[in-house]
Amino acid sequence: MKTRIIFTAFAILLISSLSIAQVLDEETGFIYVKAEYLYETGRYEEAINSFNQVIAKDPKYKDALLHRGAAKYSLAAYKGAKNDAMQSIELKGITSDAAALLGRATFAMGERQSGLNSLSAAIDINRSNASYYEWRAEMYEQTDQKLKACSDYESAMNLGSSMAETKARNLCGITKTKTQPTQQHQHPSGNNGEVITKTEPAGVPDTDDTKLGENEVLSEGQHEGTNPDPNHQPANTNPAVDSTRVLTDDSEPPVVDENLPKNDNTANNFVIDEELSISISGQELGKRKIREIPSILILADENGKVTVDICVNREGTVTKAEFNGSMSTIAKKSLVSLAIRKAREFEFEPGKYDLQCGIMVFNIKSN
Repeated sequence: MKTRIIFTAFAILLISSLSIAQVLDEETGFIYVKAEYLYETGRYEEAINSFNQVIAKDPKYKDALLHRGAAKYSLAAYKGAKNDAMQSIELKGITSDAAALLGRATFAMGERQSGLNSLSAAIDINRSNASYYEWRAEMYEQTDQKLKACSDYESAMNLGSSMAETKARNLCGITKTKTQPTQQHQHPSGNNGEVITKTEPAGVPDTDDTKLGENEVLSEGQHEGTNPDPNHQPANTNPAVDSTRVLTDDSEPPVVDENLPKNDNTANNFVIDEELSISISGQELGKRKIREIPSILILADENGKVTVDICVNREGTVTKAEFNGSMSTIAKKSLVSLAIRKAREFEFEPGKYDLQCGIMVFNIKSN
């Protein structure tokens, strides 16, 4: 009887502990989702506060450390971003995102070679992330390594980055090549099963099945009317690869993509009030009409500028707003946060390009 009572008490305690743990996990998950939303909408200070709550409960919880570090980086708190990246590596091991954050933060702190090394490590871990190549290309640009920058912009372009494609064309003169679609026709010829493979540009009709054209080849094998050579070995000895060889023309013309903005740095300058004026430029953004300017009130005790990198889509929505420390003279956390948030609230008129990226400079005058 005594044993049964002890067992029952233990079971109740265990169930209670599991219930408490489940409630705590659900609460942590809710805070994490809220923090992610705040981060995605550019409310970085609020996001950091929410991530702090998650990390206090469980520093290993999902990507809380890395995302808090990314929010700190966005506010120019580079030392804090570096510390979060290193803590994540200590607790969860090195990942491509951790290496990338560490690289960006250390580079921004002036440790340029260390930053490049860490971002290169991120690319070695994950070669399919276009952002990694974009970030390293920007680092190479800042260190006057144009050839390496162009190579990375090309890699990012090939991974589908519109921003990198524009950079590759305007900075490097690199354009995508047009791949000519082809059609293959196979026709039986002779009694021995020989196959003729014919490659033509798409849409070109097959006019004569009995005559080999310019791009036509015969498959490997015994040709009609000849005796097989016992010493002959086919070029392809790998059974996993089709033995049919097709000759193609590698001289493909570059694509002239009119959907890419030009490197036009015409600036749109306008005054908000006595303490603030704004300049927008880069990739023809200065020529694009603004549909709505948000209400902006800045109280500052210093003169200078806060520069924000922005990208605007075809509909006129600002899809990216990130602090540009190298082009700013003010890095005060509150002003950076305000500038980023307000940059996201701008609405442009619909445009003709899928994406235009440039800078928005907040020129601040103290009272």
